[in-house]
Amino acid sequence: MRRQHILSDNWFIRQLDEGSLDVAAWTRLAGRGPEWLAARMPAQVHDVLLEHGRIPDPRIGENAAECAWVAETDWVYACRFATPDLAEGQAMLRFRGLDTLCTAYLNGERIGAFDNQFREWVVDVTGRLASTGQQNVLLVHVASPLRAMEAVQQPTTHVSVVPKWKYLRKSLLDWAPSGARPRVTPLGIFDDVILDLVDTAWLDDVWVRVDLEPGHERANLWVQVESQGAGSDAVLRWTLSDPLGQAVAQGEGDPIEGGFSVDVRRPLLWWPHTHGRPNLYTLLVELEQEGAVTDQRSVCVGIREVQFEGHDIDTGETRFRFSINGRPIWLQGAGLAPLEAMTHCWRPERAQRLVALAEGAGMNLLRIRGDGDLPSDAFYDACDRQGILVWQEFMFANGAYPDSDRAFVDNVRAEVEGIVRRLRNHPCILLWVGGHENYVGHDPVQGGTLPIGRRILEEVVPEVCEWLDPERTRHPNSPYGGRDPNWPLEGDWHDDSARIFSHGSSVPLFVSETGRVSAPAVHHLRRFVEEDVLWPADHNAAQRAPGGALWPPAWGSHAAEGAWEAIGAIEGYAEPTGPEDLVRMLGTAHGAYLQERIERQRRGVPDGSPDRGRRCWGNMVWRLNDPWPAISSSLVDYYLEPKIAYYYVRRAYAPVLLSFEHTNDALNVWVVNDSDEPVRGRLVVRRVGFDGTTKGEVATEVQVGPAESRRALSTEGLGPIDRRREFLEARMGVLEATYLLSGERYLVLPPAQLGVRAVQGGIEVSTNVFARQVCLEMEGVSGGVFGDNYFDLPPRGRRTIAVIDPAGGRSVTVRCLNGEERHIVL
Repeated sequence: MRRQHILSDNWFIRQLDEGSLDVAAWTRLAGRGPEWLAARMPAQVHDVLLEHGRIPDPRIGENAAECAWVAETDWVYACRFATPDLAEGQAMLRFRGLDTLCTAYLNGERIGAFDNQFREWVVDVTGRLASTGQQNVLLVHVASPLRAMEAVQQPTTHVSVVPKWKYLRKSLLDWAPSGARPRVTPLGIFDDVILDLVDTAWLDDVWVRVDLEPGHERANLWVQVESQGAGSDAVLRWTLSDPLGQAVAQGEGDPIEGGFSVDVRRPLLWWPHTHGRPNLYTLLVELEQEGAVTDQRSVCVGIREVQFEGHDIDTGETRFRFSINGRPIWLQGAGLAPLEAMTHCWRPERAQRLVALAEGAGMNLLRIRGDGDLPSDAFYDACDRQGILVWQEFMFANGAYPDSDRAFVDNVRAEVEGIVRRLRNHPCILLWVGGHENYVGHDPVQGGTLPIGRRILEEVVPEVCEWLDPERTRHPNSPYGGRDPNWPLEGDWHDDSARIFSHGSSVPLFVSETGRVSAPAVHHLRRFVEEDVLWPADHNAAQRAPGGALWPPAWGSHAAEGAWEAIGAIEGYAEPTGPEDLVRMLGTAHGAYLQERIERQRRGVPDGSPDRGRRCWGNMVWRLNDPWPAISSSLVDYYLEPKIAYYYVRRAYAPVLLSFEHTNDALNVWVVNDSDEPVRGRLVVRRVGFDGTTKGEVATEVQVGPAESRRALSTEGLGPIDRRREFLEARMGVLEATYLLSGERYLVLPPAQLGVRAVQGGIEVSTNVFARQVCLEMEGVSGGVFGDNYFDLPPRGRRTIAVIDPAGGRSVTVRCLNGEERHIVL
């Protein structure tokens, strides 16, 4: 039977001084002496140095500058391991994550050189291991990526077009500041090193293709198996189990023929969690030779059908819409940034938390952007189980790549092949995308034709996808389509409206990136911004010059370049007098922008246009998370606590939505239904004073089908509305929404008296008058999550807010803008 041994113990690292590596000497002395630092693997160089106290934490203050030297030198990893009992077949070493320029030596012999972070490298070491029970020494020499980049000799045509770092197959974000100055560039081993011992025959790959018949009463699974060493007596035995674990089909196949089919009657379909259960079958394939099982592979199978629709079937208008199992699906979600900027090592607890927060916000789509890194298999497994689709980009971003270098193109082709083979069985993979902003990256304002690198995007990627996964939708790039690469009315669109006006962009066809910038909570700012510069005594946050940033300089050093230009509109808020005020202002502006954009896009037409069909069919926020403590566009901060904007997006992503549409001449209420069932009920809209006095009411009966939106009610019958002293309240059954007609600083709000008490299921909050932005905060802990937060509560309103995760805390502070804070112990 095949055995795989993860080499996780007896690892050490050491800095390589100037000069070449003396392989024989370093093999003999590996791990012996004070120069060697023990490493808990997988771990990159910064991880090990930080654990041993050799560098300060680069995530805090200005420490990143003191860590810049780490990537400017070479390092050597060493591992001592005993040879296990060997099988009759081959012995292979699998390097699942090498970053990036590495050379490996086994027992003093060079066994391979590697140059791609996004590939798994496999080396045949049959006959190179010590005798059974004897010690082996594995060395991995990791070269400085910064020195390698500087040594690149560019063709004249590439200078100023292809950055030098693009000659290395390494994450773009490793080369750019992502909340630290200067950048922190990781290097080293970030995933498992595996000793793979195969028997006389083994499985290389199992690929399951799903064909769902019309009516969904039957599905055919076409299974293609790649194996090695199988003789004429070898046989494949397979069993398909349903989502409850019961075997529903089994049979045999010939490994030399390489495939078989499975007929599934009345299949349980895989759905995004917003529209049904993500049912998963399990296919177990065993390879048997000479009467013994020599290898096996288990594959999760989601039976579903995804169709991309580029045009509306009724009107012929251009669309960017996906239907799953015959139903059009509004897609909503966020881009998943790398979990950590300091290391590419997978952090399962962080990933689990982020996927849960995405699901909790109603997201059914996560984007893996081409400038980041590839998540672990565990991430895709979780998305399969939890019914979250993945917009999967290949690892290309921001302009051109050196496609005139044949070795580089061959390397990239192998990389793309590996990614497709690895991920194509996952039902969560919605589509393949060629990369991130390659066609706009060289000139984000003007766009235009990509001068260099088109061979990779327009030949290599399409050829590999057509060969290895032909049924899945492939999109050339993100964004892509129309008269320029980022055209809102064709293909997908990236929202850069903070600095660029784009015609027709109020309701694009599909928004694959939108965001604004805000700060994490003050108790988290204090963890990475030193107290004396968090809010200097002489700091004045009033806007005194056009374009000037209101935050203190230390905040800017923990934000991306130009971050202030990407904040939400703040003119409707009072000037902040301290860090808490500024965090609330930026967070509220961030959330309000996203809520307004999402609601309009879900309504589906520009404000005031006839509601004759939805033009927009998806929205993704950039980004869900922070890979570094930072002031950024994230919805969840580095410490995994939702920011203010998270809750605004959570409300905007509700399956059924009451939404106010405000033009210069009208104020209407829409009902948007992205659930699976028709919505019926009486819609009531009231004009109410902040003190609770009802000034008018209009109502109508409403019925909206699944995947539909409707302008349901005009508020004209309410008469003139006092912008400063009144608001609108819409209700339909359990659904409710409020609408303010003026910016917060102009409102005349009476003092609110909040009532707070612990009840079954959470915390009940009530108020006597309109309470502006009710906020709940777990005291003394980090990471508290609530069922809702930062919401307006109408007069005599009463809501029970679930405590999703108390994060170990028991005391909760409840406050609002116009009332005294309250405290409660759970």
